[in-house]
Amino acid sequence: MSDYSDDSLDRYLDGNAEAKRAYLEDPIQHAQIELQRQALDAADRAMASEGIPEDVRNRVVNRIVWGEPEGLVDVHAQRIDQAIAAYGRLSTRPRVVSGAS
Repeated sequence: MSDYSDDSLDRYLDGNAEAKRAYLEDPIQHAQIELQRQALDAADRAMASEGIPEDVRNRVVNRIVWGEPEGLVDVHAQRIDQAIAAYGRLSTRPRVVSGAS
């Protein structure tokens, strides 16, 4: 496993308490995260064998894990929060029933 891809995923888990708890307590979540580790490793090894520079490989790993190239902000979580907020706004709108008086 690439040290960088492993570290990036570990930083993600350390910064996301729910994901970390699920990883530690739920065997299905644990298995899914381990599959993600393997996929990140495979992607990193493939890029290395194609001659992609290490800094570019690291940015790709960050985009996969965090949703942005520097790995500083969890863009995936922000998008989920935005979708939940939008759904909440939609579900609280009064419904108009056609034909009702």
